[in-house]
Amino acid sequence: MEAPFAIHFSRCPDGVLRASVAGVRSLQATIAYWDAILTESGRERPTALMVLDDLVGEELAASEWKQLVQNVAGRGLEGIPIAHVKPFSFDQMSYCERYANEAGLIARTFRRKNDAIAWLQARAG
Repeated sequence: MEAPFAIHFSRCPDGVLRASVAGVRSLQATIAYWDAILTESGRERPTALMVLDDLVGEELAASEWKQLVQNVAGRGLEGIPIAHVKPFSFDQMSYCERYANEAGLIARTFRRKNDAIAWLQARAG
């Protein structure tokens, strides 16, 4: 069976790790791509993380975002600014951002990649 998503990683000269994800949205696919990001982040040790999330389909519920954050928290992304870009299905992202920050992660959500880049650059100071 083919994976419900594809992920591609690239490293910017400034140390930002970019993860580009495309495919069909589900809780299982979202957890799986974040697990892939955790693995790559552990290997690359980035200064920041930008996730370009182009998954399509029904948005996750608030409880599912909370479950996702619980799965990610404490696994190595603490202290790394995370810019999550979601040009599609942006409406529920405030849940994920809030849960991530409550769990000790530094995370913001964006509709546009340029806004996420500006936020990451401002944090790098």
